[in-house]
Amino acid sequence: MENINFGIDLGTTNSGIGKFQAGKVNIYKNPVGFRDTLPSVIAYRNARILVGDKARELTSVQPENVFSSFKRKMGSEHTFHVPATQENKTAIDFSALVLKELINFVGDEKPSAAVITIPASFDTVQSNATKSAGYSAGLQEVLLLQEPIAACLAYANTQNISIDESKNWLVYDFGGGTFDVALVSINNRELKVIDHEGNNFLGGLDIDNLILEHLFCPVLEKELGTENLWKQMVSAEKGIYSKLFFELLYRAEEAKKELSIKESVFVELELDLASKFIEFEITRQQFNELIHPKVDETVKLTKRLLEKNNISNQQVERIILVGGTTYIPYVKEYLHQEFESTVDSSIDPTTAIIVGASYYAGTKNKQNLSTQVAEIKEDLPAKLQDVKLVYEVNSQDNEELLTGFVPNEFSGYYRVTRTDGGFDTGLISFHSKFNEFLKLVPKTSNFFNVKIFDKHQILVFEKENLSINHGIYNISGQPLPNDICLEVDDTLGTTYLERVFRKNDILPLSKKLYKTISKTILKNSGEKLIINIVEGKAETSPASNLCIGYLEINSEDLSANLLKGTDIEIDFDISESRDLTVNIYIGAINLEISQVFNASAKQVSIAKLRLELEKSLTNIDYEIEEFSNNHQEDIADRLNDVRIEIIELLKALIDIEDDLVTDKIYNIDERKRKAFQVYDDLVRRKNVIAEIEEYQAYKMEIKEDLLLKPNPKIEHVFNNIIKNEAQFLNSNQTSLIKSKTKELQKISQEIYYQHDEAYVNLFYQYAYKDISEYSNESIAKKHILNGERAVKEVKYAELKAIISALYHLLKVKPRDYFEDKNGTLGLK
Repeated sequence: MENINFGIDLGTTNSGIGKFQAGKVNIYKNPVGFRDTLPSVIAYRNARILVGDKARELTSVQPENVFSSFKRKMGSEHTFHVPATQENKTAIDFSALVLKELINFVGDEKPSAAVITIPASFDTVQSNATKSAGYSAGLQEVLLLQEPIAACLAYANTQNISIDESKNWLVYDFGGGTFDVALVSINNRELKVIDHEGNNFLGGLDIDNLILEHLFCPVLEKELGTENLWKQMVSAEKGIYSKLFFELLYRAEEAKKELSIKESVFVELELDLASKFIEFEITRQQFNELIHPKVDETVKLTKRLLEKNNISNQQVERIILVGGTTYIPYVKEYLHQEFESTVDSSIDPTTAIIVGASYYAGTKNKQNLSTQVAEIKEDLPAKLQDVKLVYEVNSQDNEELLTGFVPNEFSGYYRVTRTDGGFDTGLISFHSKFNEFLKLVPKTSNFFNVKIFDKHQILVFEKENLSINHGIYNISGQPLPNDICLEVDDTLGTTYLERVFRKNDILPLSKKLYKTISKTILKNSGEKLIINIVEGKAETSPASNLCIGYLEINSEDLSANLLKGTDIEIDFDISESRDLTVNIYIGAINLEISQVFNASAKQVSIAKLRLELEKSLTNIDYEIEEFSNNHQEDIADRLNDVRIEIIELLKALIDIEDDLVTDKIYNIDERKRKAFQVYDDLVRRKNVIAEIEEYQAYKMEIKEDLLLKPNPKIEHVFNNIIKNEAQFLNSNQTSLIKSKTKELQKISQEIYYQHDEAYVNLFYQYAYKDISEYSNESIAKKHILNGERAVKEVKYAELKAIISALYHLLKVKPRDYFEDKNGTLGLK
């Protein structure tokens, strides 16, 4: 079977394509300048579309028709207006044009499939947008690969390293538009991504903007006699300086590159609109001071990654630098200062992702990307359905051992062949188990066919294209970058997130959940059942996560009434490239729905952002006061840090109200979600502790009651509630703990009403109600008089009957405190 072989780095500032061939990677050259990369820039000149270097050259002439850094808007609804054609284009449209140009580099051999890299922090919507661009460019198959993994594969397969024991690496990927850092474990056979951190809106472009805003603009404002030049350039109101932005941004990038090799640079600007020639100097010291907060942010993310995985600096063998921004000397200096590990810049930061993607593509079959399990014929004998083949997927040896296990004392024959015809065992007899050393072709992927025959030499099992990689480091699988959760109703009228897949689970993934309907939905009633799937952190509120799948089942679509308590079966499948498929089955009404979620755009509203931020301030102020009053100053201080961040974001929103040029709104949205998650973590801890304390109080009370007055029936129910105590108390989910407390409250009430005296209190609750609350006031008065007499005479049986009669006379029955509330989503 043919491999994909082609790997593509679809970068924010530069892109490239390579091919894995004969154990090596060949990078296809850009015909313009014969470089390894293509600038990710699109330009329109009349009806002509320019891509790459030619497009960049148009920046000084028609900047309004030149588009770059659009990768940062992947997965958003943002559109770019093209004056030359009077059309609106998306980041997907522009990315597809870059991919088409890269495919043209290949020549006559047009790839039908490719591995395309994405930042590790890309969410599902951004990942889907990248795949859409690949399909629009003419690819029939697109497999996504996280950029830090690609960098690791490039390093491990090109540096001739020899690793005898497992080591930890950090891949520090500071690119043009994004920052990722991954913690990787490597041994003598494979790489494993342990965890990652990142920011999709932190890259070299942000440094270019800083140079323009803080080093260029102050000089230009003096020379041009104007104020707020930055705001004038990025404003939606197109002024005389709007066209300057992209030309000056390009010059800022060039200054950044020069300052990476020189101690100072003279910037020369010839401004036609003002007929001015301006020259000024920028020193590396100015540059370093300016970019320090951005570099420091990457270091903080790196430290957070190590801390949450309990890894010290000393346990990291090396930090591998990737991405064009790592050329800046200050980045290396600061990493040396903050970490004790070797800072390794031995691989080319600009091509490492291309190389790694191509190595990965060389190990992946076309049209069968996710199949990892032996394929078994449906008509095979039952005794062969559990055939097990054991082998190493990656090997550094010239031979690799294959062991086959067949159950039930099977006797027969096996035959193993290499698909290139260079290896064939012939037919060999065996009983229950066989061992075979498979000869491997060096530095490539080897594919074998395994066949098992019965004693009559009739084929009863076949596994095709069993793959073993020789001399090529590969990964154990791509990790899921965030939790995938289902929003469900709790019993209290609110909702919480139930984790379906955990962050860092290895893709592909499948899971089946059995849930129940939390409210009755009558046919044609206008009610609906909501399936809401989000990406983020399971321990946080649904609002602080990203919706990646939303489905409404309307009452009009039901064949019959859907009753509360009905079972519902939900299957979740996520492919290696993050395609999410959900299958829903409700047996009671024979309803079956299958939905593939691949949303490639999300909307960010300034008004909605402002509302969310302002509302959160009120909640944060309340919690700060609560923690301060309880002498928990450490948490109050951390909440105050979140408060400061929220205020900064509100200020930033004011600054970008008219900004249609930069992508700062998406940066603010990402910062908001992270701030909300920190708030959730801090406050949830308090709420969880409070819920646990209430749970423990009821538990101790019931234990004492059962010691005084044993009751086998109640004791059995009690033990069932607390048997998985460690699991739900450590779940960090208040709604789950609260539901268990509620079950204990029911038992507590049942024990309480075993005492006759308890009914005296209950009677007086009814007696002190306003008489108008009863449907028949005269009868109610008689019952109350009789009840008072029963209390005096200690006639509890009669008192219970009177309480029952009063209950039935009430116009509005008191709600059972223990009754589950109807859910808002309809799913629990």
